[in-house]
Amino acid sequence: MEHADEILAELAKLGETRTWEPGTAVVTEGEPADCMYIVHTGELRAVVTGDGGRTVELNTLRPGEFFGELMLSGGRRAATVEVTERARLTRVGRAEFERVLAARPDLALHLMQRLVQRVRTLTHTVGRLASVDVYGRLVGLFDALAVDEGGRRVVPGPLSQARIAERLGASKVMVNRLLQDLARGGYIEVSRTHIVLLRKLPPRW
Repeated sequence: MEHADEILAELAKLGETRTWEPGTAVVTEGEPADCMYIVHTGELRAVVTGDGGRTVELNTLRPGEFFGELMLSGGRRAATVEVTERARLTRVGRAEFERVLAARPDLALHLMQRLVQRVRTLTHTVGRLASVDVYGRLVGLFDALAVDEGGRRVVPGPLSQARIAERLGASKVMVNRLLQDLARGGYIEVSRTHIVLLRKLPPRW
């Protein structure tokens, strides 16, 4: 099978490419789904509205990824996708996408593999929200996002307290308290652009 990037590049030739500015909603939860999008540059986030109007962030979308493939079900958007960093996207309509799927079984297989991985990730996220306390979710989020940078474990940002709260399904006040406590304890170092994990976080707080 062709490399995933090559497959998406071929698919992108069928659509319309444009740039989206930060703060823009590309698709909105509940609206009819009639197209999908391929991410070339920038960053976006998928969010849903929970009980009481609280926003819960499901995941982050970066270059080489796509979203909106549930248009194949003919239903409505399951989440809102917002631009967090200026993004260049290609919009591919349902008819064009279905023609490619019929002609390219390798693309259909790739799509299925990506969807399975996405479902696994979301299942893990929902399970964690249901069974682990806020601190445990914070540790899990840091573990998932952290990268090695110059011998240090760093959670890249900017990642505001409000956005962390949305990812955890928690209040901003709770997140603020946990971050301050961890910083005072010498476990993390917080800046505007990133969070450094200075040492292994304790299993409970």
